[in-house]
Amino acid sequence: MTKFAAALIALAVSLSLTPAVAQDQTPEPPTRKPLAPERLVMPLFPAGWKEVYRDNGAVEVVEYLPADQSVGSWQDKILLQVYNDLNDLPLDAIQRRMQGLNRNRCTGVIEGLLQSGLNNGYSSAFWTLGCRYLNNSTGEGIGETQYTKAIQGETSLYVLSRIWRTAAFGQDGPALSAQTINDGVAFLTTAAVCVPNSGDHPCQPNQ
Repeated sequence: MTKFAAALIALAVSLSLTPAVAQDQTPEPPTRKPLAPERLVMPLFPAGWKEVYRDNGAVEVVEYLPADQSVGSWQDKILLQVYNDLNDLPLDAIQRRMQGLNRNRCTGVIEGLLQSGLNNGYSSAFWTLGCRYLNNSTGEGIGETQYTKAIQGETSLYVLSRIWRTAAFGQDGPALSAQTINDGVAFLTTAAVCVPNSGDHPCQPNQ
């Protein structure tokens, strides 16, 4: 019931209107229960990984590492960025932003093409970035490889990355096995944004 309608009813009671007038009020239809909020699900999240960093600001940032790796020295990372209340930014704009950050810190930039499509009914995109040599690395040098998937939900933009650090590399590419890459791609491929009880963006059982 609206505040205006409630005010009219209160006024009618205070003026001692007859019951016949009160009975003429048309009942409002029941309020439809809203759907549960959308959520990001990661069915193939690797076992034994732990959350090592979280920032709940306007852009939520969460980082995960394997249990046997540390923030100061890691080789594997999952990075999640959630842009809340952002549903109109083109996904290629996020790709360009990440490319710019990579170029600023890297010697030997590698950039894959943007691949776009639909994921569980939402617009999504996938791209790869590489850095043969991180400029701030020491000793023999460190290279980095990053696979990223972005999903534009109804209210938030989700950017999920699987990142590897290896020894600095040349034309032969990073020292990563085909199985490692395949597992990373499968993790990103199966990650999805869903809404419980939604026909357009359904969550699977136990999600």
